Amino acid sequence: MAISIYNDFSDYMVFKGINNVDVIDFEYKNIELEIIEKLVIRQFGAIYAFHKKSLGFDGYLRNRLNNNTGKTIEEYKISVKKLSCDINNINREVPKNAYEKLIIKYGDEIIIRGEECIKTVYGANYLEILTRSMRRGEICLGNTSFRNLRQNNSIEVVSFENCSYNMVEMDCFFLLSKLKRKGLNLNFHKLAEEFCYIEGLDKSSLKFLLAVISYPHEFMKCCNRYRSGKRMWHEDRFSEKIIKAIVQDGKSLL
Repeated sequence: MAISIYNDFSDYMVFKGINNVDVIDFEYKNIELEIIEKLVIRQFGAIYAFHKKSLGFDGYLRNRLNNNTGKTIEEYKISVKKLSCDINNINREVPKNAYEKLIIKYGDEIIIRGEECIKTVYGANYLEILTRSMRRGEICLGNTSFRNLRQNNSIEVVSFENCSYNMVEMDCFFLLSKLKRKGLNLNFHKLAEEFCYIEGLDKSSLKFLLAVISYPHEFMKCCNRYRSGKRMWHEDRFSEKIIKAIVQDGKSLL
């Protein structure tokens, strides 16, 4: 049997009937939360339609597709360990600046939350979810925002550059986590349930989703940037970012 060859995965998705468009206009301002929830559920339908068309891709790509299956959880585990080391190093002496004082003040609580999220992930049949994803050849769009994906008479996508092999649950996570960090007071438990229903996923996937959405993503990201030195901000700027991150991460859903 002949193997189909494509330059990029976007070429394959266009072949499958998805329209590659230049722009999708969308604005959150002045939209009631109830309407946003309805739009999110509608977006789940578009995500599901994308998953159906991309599932089990068996062609050949000149520019290969990344495999990010399980990558996020491994990164979360590493961030928890590194933050724990940071706290131990700071405690050996005294905090040198405002940033380190905030790490001492909030760090232990953040670590407990992060560890709880990871523990819940593994208690949600995580390895079975991983196995299912790899067996079925599941592919995620990655950028599932309202500005990148839309379903009208057909599925429209602006950019395919974040496509990768990954668990379909992650496309829901990317969307809901972003909305949560924006401070939108949505019923994330209900929305995660709706996604699982649309995708035909079980309670393990719901438990997994609530755990990864609850992870203190923004706090850890700020700490990782400070540690790497890639952001040449003053310590006061990092302190502002830490406070903002705590607000963005919000409350745990667990």
